[in-house]
Formats: sequence, structure tokens, C-alpha cells
Amino acid sequence: MSSSSAKSLPTFREPFTIDVVNRFLDKIPFSAPFLLLLPALTYLYDQHSRNLPLTLVPASDQLLPRLRSLLFTEYRWVGYAWVFTLVKTVNRTLNRYVRNHGQYRRDPIRYDRDVIVITGGSAGIGKEIVQLLSHRKGATVAVLDMGAPTYLAAPKGKPEILYFKTDVSNPDQVAEAARQIRQRTGKKVGALINCAGIASGNTILDVDLASAARVWRVNTLSNWVTCQQFLPDLIAANHGHVVTVSSSGAYASLPSMSEYATSKAAALAFHEVLSIELRTRYSAPRVRTTLVAPTKVRTALGDGMEDHTDPFFTPVLEPVQVARQIVGALDSGLSQHIMTPHFANLLPWLRALPDCNGYGANWEGEDKALYEKRRLAHQQQATKK
Repeated sequence: MSSSSAKSLPTFREPFTIDVVNRFLDKIPFSAPFLLLLPALTYLYDQHSRNLPLTLVPASDQLLPRLRSLLFTEYRWVGYAWVFTLVKTVNRTLNRYVRNHGQYRRDPIRYDRDVIVITGGSAGIGKEIVQLLSHRKGATVAVLDMGAPTYLAAPKGKPEILYFKTDVSNPDQVAEAARQIRQRTGKKVGALINCAGIASGNTILDVDLASAARVWRVNTLSNWVTCQQFLPDLIAANHGHVVTVSSSGAYASLPSMSEYATSKAAALAFHEVLSIELRTRYSAPRVRTTLVAPTKVRTALGDGMEDHTDPFFTPVLEPVQVARQIVGALDSGLSQHIMTPHFANLLPWLRALPDCNGYGANWEGEDKALYEKRRLAHQQQATKK
């Protein structure tokens, strides 16, 4: 079952932030081709400044010493940029090799043949993923969620978006959904996106254990439940992609978020174990695994948090921005570790810093604002009672 009548996707223009700047720098001046281009441009600039013919090339035995002199003596800032790009390129290459178990070749999702299962696809980030896959890729998408669908129906001529009202932490319900997906599509699952998530903003002493258990079932246990149903297809084909949507809270926890942060930290650990087991236990190194750890996203779940103080350096994300990165990971055919927005890449380093530095980097003002917002809400509810 799909949602209402088919409409075209709304246009989204990303605001100008540090993330836009970083992507530009990564694609052009700090890219691998730049390693070859920069020395050549430096040489041509030097020839021009000396009024020498641009076609004059040193003898082969003098070329490297001349370039070394240009980059590290005469134009040192250019040399620093070249070394930075070299280190960045080597690091990116090694990360790609390790994350993909030595399988350097891309293995993207085949949208015409693979079914893509998404948990929590009725709203928020999941909704945007569903719409991008259906409208832009023409993929066969199956949504597992308890909430009613809010996504746009599949466009004319594209496969219907399948919706199954499912408690993703319930093995029997997920098994039944898996059976119906295979029966109705006649295809095998090629990608599993575990996007379901809920939160509760209580301090540790105020946490209701039943609520905490529910958060853990949806945010953590559901990863086992869905993988046990759909992962065998991926392993048998040695092809596919499992995306785990965690949170930046897995790296840097905030007050009043003990249930959510701990469940997402467990989801992070699940992703790591899954990646290792695909190589060492199931002999399926070409099955890709991607972790997504965003900070605040403008969804119903994120509304309980205060906005970041600097929209340029620490922007609040729109759901479609995260969805685009997830679909981009499927397109790439590579395992990825997506920390978004860009400043979130600093959060894992907090674990390695001395406690005094980590405390200073925890944005104490934002923590207090979050806590105060929750505390005032509880006070207002108590007053109404």
C-alpha cells in the first residue's frame, strides 16, 4: 500500500554551510588529481613569473629536484597544500580498502533487480529515503513501520511502494513481512536500511524502565531481528548493503538522553560486529555495511533538542540531506562511515582527548539548554495535573 496520489518531489536547496565548502574542497583542490596538477601549475606559474618559455621543461634528471625546490623551498605554502592532499588521499584510500574488506571494486545496488527494505520509512529520514529511491531510482521499496505512511506515492510507471505495518522488534511480524515481500515482488532483498528510531528525554532517575526497554527494542534489538530475516539473501549472493542509522549521541552523549544515547551506541557496536562477521564468519566480503551518525535532524524525534548555536559551522540537518547521503552510499557500492554534518567528525576524537579537553568540547551551554527544556516541560505537565 502506498500513500496518497503520486506527486513530484519538492525541490530542496541546501543552505550554504561549512559542509558545502568542505565538499567543494574535497572534489577539486584537495582531490587525487590535484596531486599531479598542483606541481605542474606551480612550475608554469614560476616560468611565467620569470618570463621564461612555458614549454621549457628541465631535463629528466633535473625535473624532480626542480619540482622539490618549487614546492618546499620557493613556494612552501603550495608544498604544504600538496602534502596535506597526499595524506588525505592515502588515508581515504586505506579507509576504503579496509572498510570493504580488501574488495576495492564498487558493487552498487541494482535498483531494477534488488528490493530495498527500510524500517521506520513512514516519516522523517526514512520517508525521504523512500521517496528518493522510488522517484529518483525507480527502485522496489518495502517499508516496515508502525506509523501510517506520509511519503509520496510511487510515480506512474514505477514499482509500488510496499508498506507493512510492523513492529520491527517483533520477530514474528518481521518474518511475516519478509514472506510477503518475497511473495509480492518475486525478488530478493538487496539492501536493508535500519532507520527506525525513537527517543525519550528523561534523566536517569526519572527513566521508566518500560520506556527504556521500548527504546532499546526499536533502536537496537530491531537490528538483529531484521538482519536475521534479510541478511541471508545478501550473504548467499555476496552482494548487497546494510545501512545502520545510529547517532552522534553514540560518540558524545547529552544529559536527559541516556535511553537514546546508549541504544544508539549499541547500534554502532552492532554495525562493527556485522562488518567483521561478514568477512570472517559468512565469507561475504562484498556485502557492504554503512553507518550513519547524524547530529540533530529536523524531525519529530529531533524537536526535543535545542538548535545548534551556529548554523554555518554546526547546522541542523533537514531529513532529505541525510537521506541523500544514504542513497549516495547505496549508489557508491562501498561501505561508508558517515558522520554528518561535517563537524560531527570531531566527536569520535573526544574519546581520545584528556577529560579536561573533552569537557570543554561538549558544548556545555547546549547541554544545559536541552536539560532545561526537558525540566521545564516536566514542570508544566506536573502543574497541569
